[in-house]
Amino acid sequence: MKHLFPFLFFISFFTATQNLRAQSDELSYTEELSYGVNFNTNAGMIGGLNFKWAKAKGNRQFQSFGFELVNVKHPKEYRIASQETGNSFIGYKTHYLFSLRPFYGREFTILRKAAEEGVFVNLIVAGGPSLGCRKQYYVLYRDSPQQDSPYSSIPYTEGANLGQINGVGSFSDGLNNMNYTLGIHGKLGISFEFGQIKSSIAGLEVGILAEKFTKPQAIIAYAPAKSFFSSAYILLYFGKKY
Repeated sequence: MKHLFPFLFFISFFTATQNLRAQSDELSYTEELSYGVNFNTNAGMIGGLNFKWAKAKGNRQFQSFGFELVNVKHPKEYRIASQETGNSFIGYKTHYLFSLRPFYGREFTILRKAAEEGVFVNLIVAGGPSLGCRKQYYVLYRDSPQQDSPYSSIPYTEGANLGQINGVGSFSDGLNNMNYTLGIHGKLGISFEFGQIKSSIAGLEVGILAEKFTKPQAIIAYAPAKSFFSSAYILLYFGKKY
């Protein structure tokens, strides 16, 4: 009997420890709402904006819904400064291309330091349709090469004299003449999520993305129009847990 008591004590202690560990491994929240800024190799300093809602499907899996709006640039874009005004513009650019990407995804937790306030490392697979929104690129164009000639905001067209461009026109010019193209996209990434407090999150997501439109998208004059785009991206995001 005296040998049975230590054994029962050990079993009770081990069972209690396992129960506490299981409780700490359980998530104290079931939803996340986040927003972020996208940086990618097909855009400038800031590529676009991202919004996402995620719901837990177990202790180590989430399903997510969201969308992002990203500016897609051609790899041959470069800036030129006007000799007259010093204002810069993009040489030979004919169109802006913006991509609106609704997506559905799955996130799999591959590393978790703590259930509430630790570091989460998630594998992310997501994709969905794309809507390519193409708008003409307007420039301030002088009527003649003479420096004192009047100028107006017009769409840049192939063959226009770069020396007669004084800068970029208003972004609102041409919004009523935008054209749209459907497409599809998919991405694969890894996120590093940090729980600052129990109700907030901040994180970094890195990965690769591929996108295909149904029609070629002309962005730069004298360069072939492309329908397929690929990029590496970084997403800085913040949000809340519920």
